[in-house]
Amino acid sequence: MFSRVFGGSVSRLGRLFVVGSASALAGSCVSVAGARSIDAQSSRWLEGMIEQLAPDTTVVSGLALGADTVAHETALGCGLPTVAVLPSGFDNITPRSNIRLARRIVEAGGALVSEYTPATRATRGSFVARNRIIAELGKLLIVPQFEVRSGTRHTVDFVQQMGKPIVVQNADYSGNQFVLRNTNYLTVAK
Repeated sequence: MFSRVFGGSVSRLGRLFVVGSASALAGSCVSVAGARSIDAQSSRWLEGMIEQLAPDTTVVSGLALGADTVAHETALGCGLPTVAVLPSGFDNITPRSNIRLARRIVEAGGALVSEYTPATRATRGSFVARNRIIAELGKLLIVPQFEVRSGTRHTVDFVQQMGKPIVVQNADYSGNQFVLRNTNYLTVAK
């Protein structure tokens, strides 16, 4: 789908395949991860955090429903570049409901990145691998809302292992409270 839609414009950046502008990754990047079923309060909190970012900051997230979608949409609305890291190849974007968002990201000067060739389908393990890349690309991680037993926990743990800060909403979700109380995490509560 994307390799055909974009005229075969899939390029390489190290180990990553890229559709769109690889230069979106050249500047200062901030990663976002969070719940797929994000509530209205957490959505507003995340929007406010992204609206405060410097004009040349790239927002990196995973194109999933919920927090990822809010992050990409808010970045686009603020005129910030955004990068979507995929757990699949470009021809098998998941969720399919975010294909239009993926196109908007590329058209606005952002990028889609993946470790996988265009025809590769997502697997359980590829979501964890995607979360590692999201953690690698950002200088910090913004987390509006998540539960301890969720995919976001992988991203949070990768960021912690890399010694990067986590900006987490001070809210009553099990994941948020776990991170705020755990001294192994370098956190900033907002």
